Amino acid sequence: MDQRRTLAGAIQASGASRTRVRRRATDLAGLLISSLVFLLSSFLIDKSRVNKTEVTVFRWFNDLPDFLFEVLWIFMQFGNLVIVPIVVIAAILLRRFRLAAALGLAGSLVWLLAKVVKQVVERGRPAELLNEVVLRNAPAAGNGYVSGHAAVAFALAVVVAPYLGRRGRIIVWLLATLVCVGRVYVGAHLPLDVVGGAAFGFAIGSLTNLLLGVPGDHSKVHPRTLSSAP
Repeated sequence: MDQRRTLAGAIQASGASRTRVRRRATDLAGLLISSLVFLLSSFLIDKSRVNKTEVTVFRWFNDLPDFLFEVLWIFMQFGNLVIVPIVVIAAILLRRFRLAAALGLAGSLVWLLAKVVKQVVERGRPAELLNEVVLRNAPAAGNGYVSGHAAVAFALAVVVAPYLGRRGRIIVWLLATLVCVGRVYVGAHLPLDVVGGAAFGFAIGSLTNLLLGVPGDHSKVHPRTLSSAP
């Protein structure tokens, strides 16, 4: 009898662990809405000119004081391709293997597809389209739309957010937003470049969540349970 109860308990525990993974309607909505934003931003792109509103927004960020560079440069690295293997390894060390797979898939896929978008939607860098652009260790020429940094940052944020509590999600979204701000500030991208990149990354992250699933609320990473496996 004890053996039967033990076996029944093991089966129930196994079933409970399987129910931890779910696919959310919010990810489907995020995929659809972000895809629309991405398409809309791409339609607004004119490879030969920049509209006045976008110029005004760009100037506001690009003209911010130079002392902000060192701080924003650090935040911009959260959109660098190098961050992808780093967060994957971190997730593996925390025994969050599904998260590691999702981060690797979303991070590499969005980076590769952003390169394709750059070839399809032709738009130069700010210094090619505007005068008196302040460049801070940023490229003066090349394809500007979409921002690869913004795309990577938002794809990773969307993937990791379901594993975090409220404070963790706030930090992740703040970091992704600062990546976008930083790319405009250094003169690497115009505002629509980062808006399109953020939307593109959000779409890829949402698609990844739908494909691989996300954990239930009880499986989120909290400070006191970082070492526990899902």
